[in-house]
Amino acid sequence: MDLLGLLNNKAAKSTEKRAEIAEALRARHITIKEIQPLKAALDDKKMALVLEAMEAVSNKNPEIADLEWLHFARDFILSKSNSAKREASRVVGNIARLFPDDLRVAVQYLLENTGDGGTVVRWGSAYALARIIQIPAYANSELYDTLTGLCEQEQENGVKNQLLNGLKKAKKVRTL
Repeated sequence: MDLLGLLNNKAAKSTEKRAEIAEALRARHITIKEIQPLKAALDDKKMALVLEAMEAVSNKNPEIADLEWLHFARDFILSKSNSAKREASRVVGNIARLFPDDLRVAVQYLLENTGDGGTVVRWGSAYALARIIQIPAYANSELYDTLTGLCEQEQENGVKNQLLNGLKKAKKVRTL
């Protein structure tokens, strides 16, 4: 698949591009290793589109993702683009349970974004953190208390509800 050609095709709509990339990822016609070298050539909008496609695939078929997906998405959690931050966070949230031992850096980045002024960025971070906290090792860590504190401070209901739902499920697996 010519990903760069597709993303630069002005005749195709964003939804068509996203769907085509998602299908190529799902069918394994394109891999993260093939996308990786294109990072420098893609602007924020195009990269957000790639991350949206990754999110769509990882949401329905998380088992398709490998550790490269986690590392790729993690690198965009602190992007300048709010869309890229949001989608990268969602990818991490979708696949976190597959890689519980490789989340330390992603958790740090996600926590950093919980103080972002953009609601979509905080929501994306809350989405991922709410899934990570359900992993027993994290449910039994200080992250639980950190998220409880964030939840108490958060003013936006959508963000707060993500955290509350994750904490409620994590409470069931806590052994402390």
